[in-house]
Amino acid sequence: MSLQNTLTKTVRPDGQGWLATSDSDAFFDLVMDACKLWELPVAQQSRTHLVVTSDIGEINFARADAGVAISIVSDTDANLFMLRETVAAQIDYFAPTLADCLTWDAAPDTGTMPPNFRLAKVVSLAPLGVHFWRLTVMGDDLGAFSHTGLHLRLALPERGGRAQWPVLNDRGRVRWPDKSALHVAVYTIRSFDPVSGGLVIDVFRHAGGTSSDWLEQAVPGAMVGLMGPGGGWVPDAPHLVIAGDETAIPAIARILDAMPGTTTGTALIEVAETCDYPLPDCPAGMDLHLLSRARGDTLETAMAGVDLGAADHRYVWFAAEKDRATAMRQHLRETQGVGRHESYISAYWQRG
Repeated sequence: MSLQNTLTKTVRPDGQGWLATSDSDAFFDLVMDACKLWELPVAQQSRTHLVVTSDIGEINFARADAGVAISIVSDTDANLFMLRETVAAQIDYFAPTLADCLTWDAAPDTGTMPPNFRLAKVVSLAPLGVHFWRLTVMGDDLGAFSHTGLHLRLALPERGGRAQWPVLNDRGRVRWPDKSALHVAVYTIRSFDPVSGGLVIDVFRHAGGTSSDWLEQAVPGAMVGLMGPGGGWVPDAPHLVIAGDETAIPAIARILDAMPGTTTGTALIEVAETCDYPLPDCPAGMDLHLLSRARGDTLETAMAGVDLGAADHRYVWFAAEKDRATAMRQHLRETQGVGRHESYISAYWQRG
């Protein structure tokens, strides 16, 4: 099974691009390597055609005499832009010498904010138990944050100075302000109210963390930036196994909220000692287990005793520290036979 995504996708004008290269064979190898690294489905339709699919659209690569034609299919300008950025970023990473060889038929105007970036105003901020802030913001055109992705990038400007936001350069790429001027971190969209326009983000409180320090002093009316959404959508499978540490609690709560009453499976949440986050009820056929590191509990031990369900009728969702997520991905793939199409495994944070 897969993530729920029923939006119709269409080719948009600035989804057409061109990569000038004399070695399209090497570039196709690069695409295959990138897809293997990021576990993206890729199909070689013919010797001259590759199709890469994702939760927000697909990217087509077609060989030509002097390069590779690129066509992106997506449902919104924001998602199309994210896929364009993905193509460019992977070329930067795998083949930096080709970075200047990539052009697009059309692009948003230089100096404008990215299509998937919005400004919003702080409406309220309140502690949610001991370990979270509940941040509510409002702004224009925030409806896109209610579907297609569970996460966003929250951009917090430097205090005391003129706010600086990301803009597009002359090649249509995002130019970010210095990190000292704009702090950016990824968080879960807990909910969106289409009537009031309020967007709720629950932020885990890291002592001494930049986001936590900013929110500690935030007042209604303060401006923030929102980029997204992204990071996968709500699983669509009759049997769900969902597991994460405290940083994943808002995402787990949002997914449980969306599950139909017929869903079976297990939810595992690992915390330091106790959990005071307001969790929603699980479907009757799901069990929720709160694990305490103080008692020696771990997600990995608990996962070993969980029924993962039958192939193609299950979905396994896991989010925790980077090394743990990497190890869990390897275990699920190589030992349990859980494929990419029936799982989401993510590093929510990294030590050091």
